[in-house]
Amino acid sequence: MTRSTRWKKATRATVIGWAVGFVVTSPVQIIEVLRNSGTSASLLLSALGYGFAVWMLITLAGSAAAWLGLVSPIALCVAPRWLLRHRGAVIATAICLGLLAVSYFVHVWTHFYHDGVGLMSFWIYACFVVSFSGMTAYKYLHFLSKSE
Repeated sequence: MTRSTRWKKATRATVIGWAVGFVVTSPVQIIEVLRNSGTSASLLLSALGYGFAVWMLITLAGSAAAWLGLVSPIALCVAPRWLLRHRGAVIATAICLGLLAVSYFVHVWTHFYHDGVGLMSFWIYACFVVSFSGMTAYKYLHFLSKSE
């Protein structure tokens, strides 16, 4: 299998992983908008659109960074047979690295801003990164196994 084929499979797996992560975390975004918008219907609709747009951009940017910094180099440099032999370890490592990155960034944010930032921002990002990285690794391995 050529490197460009592996890269295309990794890119497709990353897009699927992002979509799954976005869908999984969307109910939390809806709850946050409902909690913050009050009783006004027009404010609710406006806040839903704005909230989903911002969340989509944040998650898309994080997914693009993960794709550029981790997924593409792995797809281009690591042998598919090795990845397929270590499926469980690959998926678990992807999830753990994602959680480690989220933990680091949330720690940095809460270190500089002590104005009531709770763990809600950690849990929503942790939920996203677990579903995103797990599904991306799973789908990439699935695409590799179909072509082997």
